[in-house]
Amino acid sequence: GLGRYRRQKLLICASTAAATASFDPPGEIAVPRGQSPSVSLGQQPLEPAGTAHLAAVQPPPSRSPAPPPASPRSASTSPAAAAAAAAAAKDPFQPIARFRLPNLSAPITWTYMLSYMAFMLIMPITALLQKASLVPLATFISRATEPVAMHAYYVTFSCSIIAAAINCVFGFILAWVLVRYKFPGRKLLDAAVDLPFALPTSVAGLTLATVYGDEFFIGQFLQRLGIQVVFTRLGVVIAMIFVSFPFVVRTMQPVMQEIQREMEEAAWSLGASRWRTFVDVVFPPLFPSLLTGTALAFSRALGEFGSIVIISSNFAFKDLIAPVLIFQCLEQYDYVGATVIGTVLLGISLTMMLAVNQLQ
Repeated sequence: GLGRYRRQKLLICASTAAATASFDPPGEIAVPRGQSPSVSLGQQPLEPAGTAHLAAVQPPPSRSPAPPPASPRSASTSPAAAAAAAAAAKDPFQPIARFRLPNLSAPITWTYMLSYMAFMLIMPITALLQKASLVPLATFISRATEPVAMHAYYVTFSCSIIAAAINCVFGFILAWVLVRYKFPGRKLLDAAVDLPFALPTSVAGLTLATVYGDEFFIGQFLQRLGIQVVFTRLGVVIAMIFVSFPFVVRTMQPVMQEIQREMEEAAWSLGASRWRTFVDVVFPPLFPSLLTGTALAFSRALGEFGSIVIISSNFAFKDLIAPVLIFQCLEQYDYVGATVIGTVLLGISLTMMLAVNQLQ
């Protein structure tokens, strides 16, 4: 109601201004004594309060009256009058055309979604399981429990768990710093977090082998302390930390930005310390996202191949991981062994992801 009242009043004022400007020549006109001055161009005519209210509340006519024809002189010298006349002639209640997305029905949406999931996820996993089902059960168990395979499982999962735990702690700290503090270079540091996503894993392995090798001062310093990184399990853990580090940070940042500072201030006003506020107010909403980021980091470290194959020695019973063992089986045309080991890794990874989702 208020919007319609304002539009009607604007229409009446524009029509009055256009009609007055059409008959009044430009410039000032001498006003005789005792008469009210005429309305100049671009000003709203003064009306008594009761008359303006009655004119505003009256319903608009069915058709807007056409403005009187303006003389060439007034049209050429008063563009505002022409704009006011055009605004008066236009229907203020004309609907505005809006851009609308196509209305996709539920069957079409579900068809596209299921097709994408089938081709990208379900069919590859089904093909691997179907190929593994062709292997006899006794052969499957014997190949899956070989000493080389068991040690590869141990190295892979132990190093992945250590890398995920380290990323859980330091990724949380880095996300907290990027969200809560303003300092020079913050945007550059925020952009550098995504570097492992864009960097090829082979380049990452070559870089890590150079930094922690004999040619760089960091590697020389660690070797003087008796710490060997390259061609050891420590190098495998460092490579896993490098490739899986962004997952925790990028998972935590949006959730931290949504936390309201008023909740912390309310806890402080009630006498809670900063540590008690963090434990009881801040951390509980962040725990599910922290668990998700840690699970994603663990999964990424579990499937890493490109950087580890360069920085590790790839010797059995030393630092050989399961993905590299699968590659070695394929090099020896041992497709049964590669299929069995890949199926075991798929089953363990799927079980752990389901357990994490259940905990959430």
